[in-house]
Amino acid sequence: MNLNRLSIIFLNVLKLSVKLNLWSTIYFNFKVLPFHQAVKLPFHFFGKTDFADLSGKFIIQAKEVHFGMIVFGGKHEVVISSNVPTRIFNSGIIEFNSNVKFARGINVMVWNNGVLSIGDNFSIGSLSRIICFRKMSFGNDVLIAWECQFFDTDFHFIQEKDQSIKDNCGTVMVEDETWIGARSTILKNTTIPKNSIVGANSICSGNYREKNGEGILLAGIPAKVVKTDVSYIIDKKQEQELFAHFSKNQNQILN
Repeated sequence: MNLNRLSIIFLNVLKLSVKLNLWSTIYFNFKVLPFHQAVKLPFHFFGKTDFADLSGKFIIQAKEVHFGMIVFGGKHEVVISSNVPTRIFNSGIIEFNSNVKFARGINVMVWNNGVLSIGDNFSIGSLSRIICFRKMSFGNDVLIAWECQFFDTDFHFIQEKDQSIKDNCGTVMVEDETWIGARSTILKNTTIPKNSIVGANSICSGNYREKNGEGILLAGIPAKVVKTDVSYIIDKKQEQELFAHFSKNQNQILN
C-alpha cells in the first residue's frame, strides 16, 4: 500500500474520530456485545447520548459484523437539526440486521418482555420514538421520516363498567419496503403491509394488510387507504436521477 493511500485512510479515520462520540461508541459496544463482535465496533454513536438502561439483550443477526454497520445520531437526513441526545432504554431484546441508521434525538425504549426487531437498510429520521412493551418489527428497506412515533402499548389500563380489564399491549409490524411520512403515529395492533406508504401526520391503527393487501397509500386521522398499487423508489441512484429530471423540466418551464 503506497504512502498516499495510507495518508487518505489516516485522514478519513481522523475526520471520523472528530465527529464520532468515541467514548459512547466504545462503551456501548463493549458493554452490550460479546468481545469478538465488540472489537469490530459495529455500533457508532454521534452527538449526545443517554444510555438509560442497557440491561437487556442487543443481538446482531447479520451474517457478518462490520465496523459502523449500525449508526445512532447520524446526519444522513438533513431536514431536522437537533441537539437532543440519543436515548436508549432496553430491558428486553433488540435485534439488529445490517445498514441501520438512526438520526439525531431518537428515543428507543424496549420494556422487560419486549422484543424489537429491525431489518436490513433501515432508516429513521430525527426526534422519532420507538416504544416497545411486547413485540415490534420493522422489515427490510424501511424508510421513516422525522418525528414519527411507534407504540405497541396504551401504557395504562382501562377498566370497563363490568370490571373487566383488557390487555393494554399488542404488536406493531412494519413490513418490507415501506415509507412512513413525517410526524406519523403507529399504534398497537397495527400492520403496515409491504410496499406501502404512510402520508405525513397520519395515525395508523389496525391490520391494513388483512383488508387491503400490499402496495397501499395510507393517509389521515385515522389513516385510510387513499390509493392502491403504489411503492416508493428505494434505489438512491434512481432517486437522484428523478430529482435531476424533474428539476430540469421545471427550469425549462420557468424559462
